[in-house]
Amino acid sequence: MKTSNKTMRTIALLALGASLSFAACKKSSKTENPVDTTTPDANKFAIVGGLNNPTALYLLTTGDLSTGVVTTVGKGTEISGWSRLLKNGFYYNLANNKFSKSKLENSILTEVAAIPVTGNVMNGYWLNDNTVLFSGGNSTAANAIMNYTIVNTESMTIVKTGSFGKQLLQPTDKSIYTSSCFLKGDKLYVTYAIYNSNWTATDTAYLASAPYPALDQVTITKDTRSTYPGSFAPITPNSVNYNNDVYMISNTGDRWGVNPAKPTGIFRIKNGATAFDSDYFFNLSAISDGNREYYGLWDLGNGKAITRMGRKDLLVEFDDYNNKDVFEYYVIDVVNKTRTKLDLPLDKGVLVSPVLVEDNKAYIAISSSSQGKFVWTYDISSAKLTKGLEIKGVDYISTLSRFK
Repeated sequence: MKTSNKTMRTIALLALGASLSFAACKKSSKTENPVDTTTPDANKFAIVGGLNNPTALYLLTTGDLSTGVVTTVGKGTEISGWSRLLKNGFYYNLANNKFSKSKLENSILTEVAAIPVTGNVMNGYWLNDNTVLFSGGNSTAANAIMNYTIVNTESMTIVKTGSFGKQLLQPTDKSIYTSSCFLKGDKLYVTYAIYNSNWTATDTAYLASAPYPALDQVTITKDTRSTYPGSFAPITPNSVNYNNDVYMISNTGDRWGVNPAKPTGIFRIKNGATAFDSDYFFNLSAISDGNREYYGLWDLGNGKAITRMGRKDLLVEFDDYNNKDVFEYYVIDVVNKTRTKLDLPLDKGVLVSPVLVEDNKAYIAISSSSQGKFVWTYDISSAKLTKGLEIKGVDYISTLSRFK
């Protein structure tokens, strides 16, 4: 990479606060006639697409990802920030110390409820269908791993606030960053990284857990086989559940300033355990010519998942992560420790979640400069790929999600 490590780390971390904030939304000002797919339930799926110049994000919906066309031209709702809290037909938004709930009707978002939320809250994690946890982003003192606010989105009430765990920082450490947060059984699990003064992650993966909902008696364990598990962006899934065990991919790509001596790999947390399984580690870099540019893990079931890998030969400049077609897709088997490349066009974008898995299918939104923006359907049973819905009027697709 030609951009200096320190500059990259600083840009990435500063950009995160802006890119992952949940901000206000407004109706698109575009007026041209749209091309659209009409279905009985046109709001079944949500698509967030972006423009680079001028910078903008648009929320589109469709009832069918396998066919047709949707476009931002005359359609779509413009949203600012990178909110991904789309669930049960509602768009949830956190901005200016207010958490709001809006319903989408005729391409217009109408606020139906809102509550004040104070403190340094930034990243949102769904714990279940109607409970979201907001974490406090970076912690810069030797105290809490994270501060949190837990909200019931059905009643729009705050369930609990507090701080989670204690982590001693060394004089050479700069910050704590939470990389994942999830509920499994009666425990809340949190993975995190410690960045040193050069904005490079230390060589240790941290796992904290505590009984839920008490969130007391926090247990912290660590592992040095790779750097931190999870994702730099909370919008990107990073785990597989198989036989009640959790498999998590580690985040080691150069974009995020990780320790260059560590490979990308997959850790396992045995059912009910509070530490990574010392008998399991899937070294992805070892089977991909040392490549550490893996991002995301979308669970396909039966111990398999989809992941994205950036091509090292194409990632030359810092901006290549977002502006060039550099990402390939693979099916990972965490049990047999294999990977299989999918025959898809190269994709762009790194702070994205362009995969949706449901009903024995994986829908993969590809943003190709040469071949257009399409949603491909991967049939999990047959491993067959089919080109489906076309998305027009955007430079890239950042999110594919079930909406209703």
